[in-house]
This record gives sequence, structure tokens and C-alpha cells, in this order.
Amino acid sequence: MSDDATPQDVAAQDDDSSTPDMTESTKAAATEARRFGGGRFAGGMPAEKSKNFGGTARRLLRSMDPERTGALVMVFAAIASVVLAVIGPRLLGDATDVIVRGFFSDKGVDFAELGRILGWVIALFAGASLLSWVQSYALAGVVQRTMERLRRDVEDKINRLSLSYVDSQPRGDLLSRVTNDIDNVATSMQQSLSQVLTSVLTVIGVVIMMYTISVLLATIALFTIPISLGLVKFIGTRSKGHFISQWVHTGALNAQVEEAFTGHSLVKVFGQQAVAEKQFEDKNQELYEAGFRAQFIAGTIQPVMMFLGNLNFVAIAVIGGLAVKSGSMTIGDIQAFIQYSRRFTQPMTQLASMPSLPRSSRIRPVASSSTTCPSPTSRQNR
Repeated sequence: MSDDATPQDVAAQDDDSSTPDMTESTKAAATEARRFGGGRFAGGMPAEKSKNFGGTARRLLRSMDPERTGALVMVFAAIASVVLAVIGPRLLGDATDVIVRGFFSDKGVDFAELGRILGWVIALFAGASLLSWVQSYALAGVVQRTMERLRRDVEDKINRLSLSYVDSQPRGDLLSRVTNDIDNVATSMQQSLSQVLTSVLTVIGVVIMMYTISVLLATIALFTIPISLGLVKFIGTRSKGHFISQWVHTGALNAQVEEAFTGHSLVKVFGQQAVAEKQFEDKNQELYEAGFRAQFIAGTIQPVMMFLGNLNFVAIAVIGGLAVKSGSMTIGDIQAFIQYSRRFTQPMTQLASMPSLPRSSRIRPVASSSTTCPSPTSRQNR
């Protein structure tokens, strides 16, 4: 974008990159909002741009470059925590075998062996919990320091924006971008980075441990992966447009409320109270409908994943029981494998319902706008 770009050029670029998943009501809200751009009581609001989610995510990750040390600590703590956590169920299976052998043996249960195994289990779980705390502490520092720099950069950019650009934007929506949306990006990054890293490592570790117990049962458990991915893609595609609509209507509602309160005297002078109330009711209803659809559709992901996990559990229990009867597996092996199957479906569910970062695309038009005024230093150097 050139330095003489106008606010209308910025809005036009937003239109070109708007996602095809936006509903008609969302497009109408964004178009209607931009139609009022240019005045003090402007309702202009650029359309959402979650189309280039990969590029937005890469920009956020690049902004974390100064936090490499903290990120490495977080990664190593996550790896060590997952390794210790996935070893625990295998040792619990060995403890179960010790009890079963003692029950059918004349010597009874070997409590010394059982105590040694349980001691290792307690140590492993305690170490995993400690490392998980270290991971969370390091991640919180990395994300919050990154968001601090982002807020500072956005603040510096806002102070250099031209008045024509600021006047063309609804102040309620502009404030929402630089406050609420940045906070939501921080929350999403805090949850997403932790869940992605831990869930991926857990899936890898659990799959390895399942194959060490039974190749047949592990293969059966892996059959749920393509089904889960297909269902998640199907549901996620339909909920994404509604989430975008929800955030568009949120910005429009914030803008309408802020402008109405700022110009309250003018609204009363021209007798527009009923019009302002009607506009608020309409936008509030649109936000309710978009939010309801988004949350309801996205909320179906977890029950679907739990249903697939229960089917997987039934298949493992039946086939595993037959394997125990034939003597090819022990009761401890089945216990450990069932625990691993639960740990396998849990991170899959977390990844499926993981919050995304589309709100960062609402910050980008402000942070990347070239409609700025020269700084006082640059004026003095002229």
C-alpha cells in the first residue's frame, strides 16, 4: 500500500480479502457500516479477513522471535512432561499384573514389587505435573510479553494515524480492535499453543506405547483418526462463517453504542431516540443469532468426538477381552491400553475444539495501515 492511501482504499482491500464463508447478514452489516464512513458518527467497519489464517498465524509466531529462550524452555518442559505422563499407565498395568499373579499364586501378592512400581508411578506423575507447571509458566511469560509489544506497536501506530482515517472508522469498533481483540488473541494463543504442543506430543507418545502393547488394538484405535478429522472439518467449516459474523456484529454494536453515547445531545436535539433504539435492537438481535449459531455448531464437536471415543473403547474392550481369554495379553495390558485409548481421544478432542486466532485479522488493518501522519521527529528533519 502506498503512503498516500486513503481510508477508502484500506476498506476496499478489506473487501477483496473477505472470506467467502461470511453469511449474507454479515456482508450486509459490513457494507452498511462502511456506507456511513467519513463522518463523526461513522459506522464504517471493514470485513473480517480470516481467509489468510496461515499468514496471520505466521506473523504472530514471528512476533514471538524475541522470546526464543522462553519458547525453548516451554517446548522442552512439554516434551519431558508428556514422556513421563505416557509411561505412567504402562507401569500401572504392570502393577495390576503383580496383583493378578499374586491372587492366583500360593505365595500371594508381592507387596514389595507392587510398592516399588507404585513408587515409580507416583514419581513419574509428580514430575509430569511439575514440568507441566513449568511449561504453563514459561508460556504465560512468552505470550504476555509478546502481547505487550503488540499493544505498544498498535498504540504507536494509532498515534501516527491521520485524522481522516480515524474519522472514517467507528470509534467503538476501533477501540474494540485495539483492546478486546488483542486480549482475545492473547487468550487464544495461551490456550492454542499449549493445547497444540501438548496434544500432538501426547498423541505421538500414546500411539508408540499402544503399539508396544498390541499392534492389532493400536491399528483399530487409529481408524478413528480419519473419521475424526473428517467430522471436525465438516463442522468447523460451517461454524467459521458464523464466528466471523459474530465478531463483525460485535464490532458494529460497539460502534453504534459508542457513537450514540458520544453524540447523545445531537440524538436528542434531532429527535432520533427511537431510531437509535431501533438500530441497537436490530444489531443486538443480529449478534445474538450469529453468536448462537456459532457456539451451537462449534459445541457439537466435543460430543461427536466423545461418541467416537466411546465406540473405540467398546471395540478395544471386546477384542482385548478375547485376547486375554486366549492368553495373548494380560489384564494389566488391557488396563494400560484402555487408559491409552482414553488419552488418545482426549487430545484429539482438544485439538478439534481448539480456539482459533481469526480475531488477529481485525487488528491487522490498523497495524498495517499506511494512512499515517509523519512523526514530529521526521517533521523536524525535513
